[in-house]
Amino acid sequence: MPEELKLPKEFPNTNIEPFVITSPKANAYNCIAWAYEDNTKWYWPDEYSYWPDSVIKEATINALIALFQKKGYEVCNNYELESNYKKVAIYADSENNPTHAARQLANGDWTSKLGRGNDVTHTIESMANGFYGNVKVVMKKANH
Repeated sequence: MPEELKLPKEFPNTNIEPFVITSPKANAYNCIAWAYEDNTKWYWPDEYSYWPDSVIKEATINALIALFQKKGYEVCNNYELESNYKKVAIYADSENNPTHAARQLANGDWTSKLGRGNDVTHTIESMANGFYGNVKVVMKKANH
């Protein structure tokens, strides 16, 4: 677990909800890249990170929506498991600044990357009201 993220202090719901570390720490990619299914780059809309040229380069919810739309995702209204769909969740702080992203696994759990730290498997509830704020947008795309 990264030193800057302490359980349960940073994610208080991990006391009652599943939250499992699933990888060693890695610096090569972040949560946005992991949700995008690319563990080779650090995605963020700034001059130091990878960001597709065709996507608006600003740290906003709309920019992250546009990023995932590039991969075929559309905004939807729930994070429940739906057969034949992949889902991603975009988190934001109380000022609506994007902070984190996660993707849903085939069993309905979620997976995400904690900054420069570990990948984790969790529920939406285990991350709620924690270090990354809360889910602001859920998107889905058909499985192929």
